[in-house]
Amino acid sequence: MTTMHVFLHTLIPLVLMALAIGLTALYWRKVVKKNSMLANAQYEQLKSDSEVNLQNRLGQQMEAVHMDRMRDRVAMDRQAHVMNSKLDFYHKVLLEVQTLQECMASYTKLITSTDLQPGQGEWNMVRNELKKRTDQMAEMVNGTLELMDYEDMTEIERNDQIPVNSFCQDVFDSCLTYRDGNVDMRLETCLDDDETVTTNMKCLQKVLVNLLKCSMQFTHEGEIVLVVKRCHQQNELSFAVSDTGLGIPEEAKESAFERIRNTDVSIKIVVVRLRLCRALVHLLGGTIYQDPHRKKGTSMVFTIKA
Repeated sequence: MTTMHVFLHTLIPLVLMALAIGLTALYWRKVVKKNSMLANAQYEQLKSDSEVNLQNRLGQQMEAVHMDRMRDRVAMDRQAHVMNSKLDFYHKVLLEVQTLQECMASYTKLITSTDLQPGQGEWNMVRNELKKRTDQMAEMVNGTLELMDYEDMTEIERNDQIPVNSFCQDVFDSCLTYRDGNVDMRLETCLDDDETVTTNMKCLQKVLVNLLKCSMQFTHEGEIVLVVKRCHQQNELSFAVSDTGLGIPEEAKESAFERIRNTDVSIKIVVVRLRLCRALVHLLGGTIYQDPHRKKGTSMVFTIKA
């Protein structure tokens, strides 16, 4: 073997090895470059996604803040409306009390005048009128004071266990003294005598008494009926005080629980009673409304949680 052959025999493996190393290095360089490009692309995508997500989150947060502000504004407007309604109602009650006081002052001035010598008939008329005005003033003031207390409450204890039928009969009987004229009064109940309800007895009694007094005030013949039944699906008790009296005028039905109109003081007292009933029924977990299907007289229906 010549020297050249030995040289080539030694050189060729070295060249092949160098070539393999070079190709391997080139391969890995391409792999690293490709991975680097992929990593950069993923980074840019993640960066873009992060910016989009951040913008979306900021947008959602801004929208949530806006909705919260809108809800707060609506709640504040509602509270302001309720407060203005209350203040307007109380102001009209005070004006009515002032009118009653002026009437009483006029009668007092009349009977104390030295220029007049009224007979027994005139004395009786003045005395009866003064008593009537005093009673009206007392009911307006007392009813409004109660109303102010109960309308400001958000909840009340309902821990009294009441036998419904006997309780309603007792309340019904206690109101017979307010009856005026030949009126048939009766209690109709769909409940068994041993059925009870757990509620606030004082509030329930006030609602029934005020509704019965409203019916008796304008019913001088016919009937006044208190109907009691259980609404199983809603887990409620339903009470309906119905009469065949004058009824509420059509134009006043929508505002019967809301505003005092320029009418007779006896009508204004009814509005105070009805508004008080609404506040009490709300505290008892129920609702109160006029029966829209009633054609003659009035039927006030209210429910309480059973």
